[in-house]
Amino acid sequence: MQFWNELEGRTIDGVYPLRRLVRSEGRHAWFETETGEPEAGPATISLTEAATDADEVLERLQAAQQLKHPNLVTITKVGQVRVDTTLVIYAVMEHIEQSLSDVLQSQALSPEEGREVAEALVSSLTAIHQQGMSHGRVEAASVLATEDTVKLRSDCLHTNPAGQADDVAAIGTTLFHAFTQRKALSATDAQINRIPAPFAEIIRNSFGRKWTLAQISNALKPVLPVASVIPQPAAAAPPPPAPPPVAVKAPVSTPPPPAYRPAAPEVPSRRTLRSDEDEEPVKQKPWLLYGGLGVVLLAIIGWLLLRPHSVQAPVETPTQATAPAPAPPAPAIATAKPPVARPPAAKPSPSAGASAARSDAATVPADGRTVWRVVAYTYRGQTKASDMVAKISGKHSDLDAEVFSPPGRGTVYLVTVGGAMDHDAAVKMRNKAQREGLPADSYVQNFSR
Repeated sequence: MQFWNELEGRTIDGVYPLRRLVRSEGRHAWFETETGEPEAGPATISLTEAATDADEVLERLQAAQQLKHPNLVTITKVGQVRVDTTLVIYAVMEHIEQSLSDVLQSQALSPEEGREVAEALVSSLTAIHQQGMSHGRVEAASVLATEDTVKLRSDCLHTNPAGQADDVAAIGTTLFHAFTQRKALSATDAQINRIPAPFAEIIRNSFGRKWTLAQISNALKPVLPVASVIPQPAAAAPPPPAPPPVAVKAPVSTPPPPAYRPAAPEVPSRRTLRSDEDEEPVKQKPWLLYGGLGVVLLAIIGWLLLRPHSVQAPVETPTQATAPAPAPPAPAIATAKPPVARPPAAKPSPSAGASAARSDAATVPADGRTVWRVVAYTYRGQTKASDMVAKISGKHSDLDAEVFSPPGRGTVYLVTVGGAMDHDAAVKMRNKAQREGLPADSYVQNFSR
């Protein structure tokens, strides 16, 4: 397979022209393309080189195509085609403008932008986990912008729940990267303390595998100010106007002469004074009533705010691992099955390149159990594969790297780590190899048939 950028200008399946190379990562690449439909506009096409696992890649992309969610990139077409002599699986997706990793090269996110990213991650992962699937690549490069919406990459989903716990933990890593522009993160990193709330707490508990998606969602809910939930007392009504004083008429028969009636100031009647005194208790009663209601509401709000922080998801220990159960309808952290014990494989050396390739018949157990391997590199020549095994063994002797040649696959030589395993042990070995620096697109494959 030539370099990905050499495919610019080619056409996939006779329909989709490969325009600009957007991004490449190992055996995956994204190009700008067009759907050819009127008024459809630009699109993005994902290409995956599939030497030995074409059926698995095709199955995963078809499952992702059926999953529709506002925060997941929509896949409209899935197919396979040969480019020269290489089999390629393609997925046509909606147009992608940029990724979060592109933004973080120049600036960190604000709290408002970080909240939008966190809510999109929680919402999309909840939908994925509810279908019994896992994502496997939650990172800044997988957080994408399409028009005005933040969406999660969907062309890398897995059709099993084995990686759901890793998805939740990766939310903390991604948010730490978004606020600090640093990818490396440890549980005691002092820089977490400088990240605004509630993101510091989310990063600690998700990275430490203490919180579920539901708990992260609760932490992201906005807290209303206390003043906005306490009813304000109504303004006291002014006292009614005093009635006018009653005029006392003099007897008509003996009116005093006007010249002899001295003018005197009017005095409020007793009725007016009693009305003013009766109004005072009425004005005080609403204040006492509203004050009591305010105290009760404050107590309820305090209890609601403190309740989510007092509940922690139980941490499962290795002794609690059991056989895989059917996928739950709600998000759950899957417990990995202990790896099946196997004899240690001999470590290859640079001089043992010719003898390092093995056939599938030599590695299938006598009892017929399935055989899974972790594939890190694919070569057309045995010499290059042996050189890579020697390089890996020199730096990571614990990975048991070796050259593996599947029968019936021609001159394909695979560099695998960990030897023959069951599926769960292979997933663990792949994750370990990726943490130690092997390619991020290393994959597991069943070679028992």
